[in-house]
Amino acid sequence: MVIVSLVAAGVAAGTYLFAKKKRASTGQSAAVAAASGAGALVVGAVVSAFFWPIVVVGGAVAGGWYYAKRKQMKALPASSSEV
Repeated sequence: MVIVSLVAAGVAAGTYLFAKKKRASTGQSAAVAAASGAGALVVGAVVSAFFWPIVVVGGAVAGGWYYAKRKQMKALPASSSEV
């Protein structure tokens, strides 16, 4: 969630700077930046909520498939030296 918050803060800062470059007032720039930052936070949270479970489940399935499909390991040959 920290990464999502940092991305949303970056979107808000970029929006604020873009609005100031277009000569919007400080209040308008702040309002638009707050709205875009909040929107980016919501979108990031939704994407993150669906993305991470897919990665975890997909990784478990891929690991299980690899484990099931790998060739059977052969035993080591008997040692030639007697202990």
